[in-house]
Amino acid sequence: MKTWETADVAGAWREYFKLVAKLADTGMYDVFGHLDLPKKFGFRPSEKQQKEMIQPALDRIAAAGMAIEINTSGLRRPVKEIYPSPLILQLAREREIPITFGSDSHMPSQVGLFFPEALKLAKDCGYTQCARFRNREKRLVGL
Repeated sequence: MKTWETADVAGAWREYFKLVAKLADTGMYDVFGHLDLPKKFGFRPSEKQQKEMIQPALDRIAAAGMAIEINTSGLRRPVKEIYPSPLILQLAREREIPITFGSDSHMPSQVGLFFPEALKLAKDCGYTQCARFRNREKRLVGL
């Protein structure tokens, strides 16, 4: 965490989202997890800067037909927030990017941890469906 205290936070986020966009362009993935992982320790650029950085990456995720994961593990981390933030999730919803859910479980007690909070966040951001994948085939199901 000390690294973030002296880092160019906006620059790190900018580079991260450039890499996210490149990943989406490969067509090799169905779901992007931990979309705003750089916030893990609570360091983030202004909301205006975030929008400028994130929107092009979300456009590429949408063009690739990918989904994004709502991951509850951030609630167990210093940031104490679900990945992605409500801001990003709202921008994703505007682009009709589907969602999935994950808890990044490292032990059985963490499976599905905080899913009621994730479901509320999804609904608050306008989602009524989530994606399920089997053999890279996407199927939308109601929340």
